[in-house]
Amino acid sequence: MIIDVQNPATGEHISSIPVFSASDVSAAANRPAEAAKSWENTAASVRAVKLVNAASLIRSRQDSLAALLTREQGKPLTEAKSEIMGAAHVFEYYASVCGSIRGDAQNLPNYGYLNVVRKPVGVCAAIIPWNMPAIIFAWKVGAALACGNPVLAKPSATAPLTVQALGNALHEAGIPTDVLQIITGNGGETGRALVDEPLVRHVSFTGSTATGREVGASAGRNLKRVHLELGGNDAFIVTKSADVKRAAAAAVRHRFYNCGQVCTSAKRILVHESCEDTFVAHAKDLIEQIQVGNGLLGSKMGPLNNKDQLVFVSNAVDNIVSRDEGTLVTGGERIEGKGYFYRPTLLRDVTPEVVSEEIFGPVMSVIPFRTDDEAIQIANSTRYGLGSSVWTDRLAVAHKYADELKAGVVWVNKHLILPPEMPFGGVGDSGFGRENGTDFIYEYTEAKSILFG
Repeated sequence: MIIDVQNPATGEHISSIPVFSASDVSAAANRPAEAAKSWENTAASVRAVKLVNAASLIRSRQDSLAALLTREQGKPLTEAKSEIMGAAHVFEYYASVCGSIRGDAQNLPNYGYLNVVRKPVGVCAAIIPWNMPAIIFAWKVGAALACGNPVLAKPSATAPLTVQALGNALHEAGIPTDVLQIITGNGGETGRALVDEPLVRHVSFTGSTATGREVGASAGRNLKRVHLELGGNDAFIVTKSADVKRAAAAAVRHRFYNCGQVCTSAKRILVHESCEDTFVAHAKDLIEQIQVGNGLLGSKMGPLNNKDQLVFVSNAVDNIVSRDEGTLVTGGERIEGKGYFYRPTLLRDVTPEVVSEEIFGPVMSVIPFRTDDEAIQIANSTRYGLGSSVWTDRLAVAHKYADELKAGVVWVNKHLILPPEMPFGGVGDSGFGRENGTDFIYEYTEAKSILFG
């Protein structure tokens, strides 16, 4: 069985991928048995060199990898190039911290000498979404490899090709083929088999909250480690002390990046009522300048990745407008022709309740507020808690929001910036566990205590 991969901007057939069955997944999980021990015993400095070499290969292939990413995912070529270079940087980061994976030692009077060492968890499964496949592949695979684990990486069925190409680069750099395997297929068959496979001891999943619940339940039944990075509904809060035009420009940039298909996009724009008109006017001007089209042809915003996304976004906007739960300022319609294009959309005076669930697409919803406490209440009213940002020129205001917002990441006067040095993850229905930073060590290793008498 195969799955066809199509360009969402044109409908063209790009390639086909095989669907790994449950038996295929089981066979793949068995192959790392010997390789895993060898990789665990490989010196940290050697693992680091291989990751650096992989990053170098990725950088040298930036143009071809970016073009491939744009063709299968839809994002503009400039964004694709940035993501490819970001993936290279992530591998370099993990290379730099390979030697920091260490335990602890101390003398315990009356007990003895305690050594705590950190050992790899074993075979890791990395399940990668279609929206940011290159960077998320690097987050998961780089961390697992740095800690001495073999990895089975499954990309999305709609954007698998870039991940396959990145996997090839890692193999060329010296990562053994049994230590890193790319497992292709759909979520219902291949993904489920990967999560249920007994030899897989750690699952890192990025995707929807609904699927994340199923992944977590399976991991619990099989007593394996699990990390979940799920949906988000980030609040972007413009206080009365903010530079309104600067905030509006940032909101447009971070809402329509990747056609709004980012978990940490600025989805709910909370604007103080005193500056809502100014914000909306400036945002409208900028939004109407966004060139929509094929990402390979110089556009600033590409298509939605698939037909289901297009239908969902279109229906969400139509429902808000028809029920008078928000006012359409600009956009709000599909773009005729080939591809899954939707015009960048601005809604104002949106009722907070109607956007308590994320709209994963190019829709900016502006919600007015009167006080900081009201803004915090609205921001925290959703079941998600991935990221939030506050825009203000007052330090005390920034501290208040940073302390009271329920989110794994809080930005001040910026948004959607995720350097690999910064731990990233959510709370609530946005999942649990952290990627990046040194926290990854605790995700991908187990502590072993040794007490000497």
